[in-house]
Amino acid sequence: MARYEINYLDGSVDTVANAPGHEWSENLFLVLDANKRTTYLAPTANIRSVLIHDEAATS
Repeated sequence: MARYEINYLDGSVDTVANAPGHEWSENLFLVLDANKRTTYLAPTANIRSVLIHDEAATS
């Protein structure tokens, strides 16, 4: 699992935790769950950076 920190051009930050995957698609950044369903999306034109922090799975 990973934690995604999405930093926007306006200085705001969104965090998505416990997500197993992501993809860039047609001007969108998507964070996916284990079933490949989108749990978060953002237009890439507004994104400054995306930091991906690998985290160990916990039970």
